[in-house]
Amino acid sequence: MDLSKVSLIIYDLDGTLYEDTHHFDYYANELRKRLPADVQTSFQTDYEAGRRDEHVLRIGRTYDANRDLILVQIKGDVREVYRWDGTQLSDEEVRELYPDRVEVNLTDMFSVGDLWWVPGCIARHYGLDDSQTTEAFLSTREFMMGPDFHMNNIAGLKEAINASRANGIKQVLVTNSPQPDSEKILDKIGLLQSFDEKVFMARKPSGTKGVFERIVNQFDLPYERILSVGDNWVNEILPAMELGCQTVYIDPHNIGTELECTRRVQAMSEVLDTIAGAGK
Repeated sequence: MDLSKVSLIIYDLDGTLYEDTHHFDYYANELRKRLPADVQTSFQTDYEAGRRDEHVLRIGRTYDANRDLILVQIKGDVREVYRWDGTQLSDEEVRELYPDRVEVNLTDMFSVGDLWWVPGCIARHYGLDDSQTTEAFLSTREFMMGPDFHMNNIAGLKEAINASRANGIKQVLVTNSPQPDSEKILDKIGLLQSFDEKVFMARKPSGTKGVFERIVNQFDLPYERILSVGDNWVNEILPAMELGCQTVYIDPHNIGTELECTRRVQAMSEVLDTIAGAGK
C-alpha cells in the first residue's frame, strides 16, 4: 500500500465505522415475526447457525433466490453449489445451471457479504418477499436510532480521521442505508461532522462504480488516489480494485484469504494507522 498516493478515503458505514452486532438479533426477530407461524422455529434455528458461520448459507457466499441455492463464487465464477440442506451439487450440475458468470444484484442473486444478509436471505428462503424484508430492515434501523440502542465507539477512530483530515485527505461516506438513520448512527459514534461528502442509498454492489465515478468527478481526483475501506468484499473492495483504487478489506470472519485487496485486516482498529498516515 502506498499511502503517499492517497488523497481521499471512502468508508462504508455498517460493520466498518462501528462494529456492534446485537442489532442483527433484533432484525432477525423482525423478520421472524413476519413469517408464517409454522416456519418461525426453523428460521430461528437457521439464523442462529448462520450467526455462528455453521449454516450452508454464510458470509462470503451468494444466495440464488430464484433457485433457492447457495453458491460459492468469486468474480462471477461459480465453483460450488449447495442445496439448503447442505447437499453439494455435482460439477456437471453446476455447469448446467451456471454455464456463464453470475452477477450479484439486489433482486434475486444476493451476495451474503455481511451479517445483514444472513437473516435476510434465510427469511427469503422461508417465504418473505422484498417488501416484507425491507419493512423489517427499516424497523430495525428505527430501533437503532432510538435511545435503547447503545453503541460502542471504536477507540481511536475519530482521532485517526481527524488526523487524516488535518493532512488534507478528503473523507467520504458511502452506505446502502437511508440518510436519517445513518446520520443518527454517525451522531451516536461522534462522526457526523467527519465527512466532506456522504452518499446514502448507494445500492452497492451494482451501484458502487457509479458512485465512485461521481466522487472522482466531484473531487477531481484519479481513482488511484482513492482508498476504499469496508467489510463487504463484493460491495466495497472488488469494484474499487477494478477501478484502480487501493483498498482495505475488514474481514472479521476470515473469509478473504483468496480475495483480492491491497490490505486485509480483521478489525477497524488495525486500520487506524493507515487512515492517520494517508497522504504522507
